[in-house]
Amino acid sequence: MIAAPKDWCPNPSTTSCLRVRDSSMSPLISDGYILVVDFAQNNIGELDGKVVIAWHKDKGLTVSRLKRYDHTFVLQSENASYESTTPTANSKQRWKIIAKVLWWIGKAP
Repeated sequence: MIAAPKDWCPNPSTTSCLRVRDSSMSPLISDGYILVVDFAQNNIGELDGKVVIAWHKDKGLTVSRLKRYDHTFVLQSENASYESTTPTANSKQRWKIIAKVLWWIGKAP
């Protein structure tokens, strides 16, 4: 259990924790960090520039920064070793934004 100020969790009933298991968001978010995510905040139009959790039926969950360029949305990693992904209506590339990352916890080096 994690205690946090009320204003850090605007929707407590839809807020949960997930553990990161890769380095795609390093150095911002490292492997092993715990993310606090809000599943109620999943409107793609309101999340430009935010760190989000996206889901793909074949690839599972990913943590990315959602960026909008004109009418195109892109899922970008902080780590330059990872390619960006453009969510499209194409069934093989279908991504769904399922949550906004509110904050995270990581062990100090």
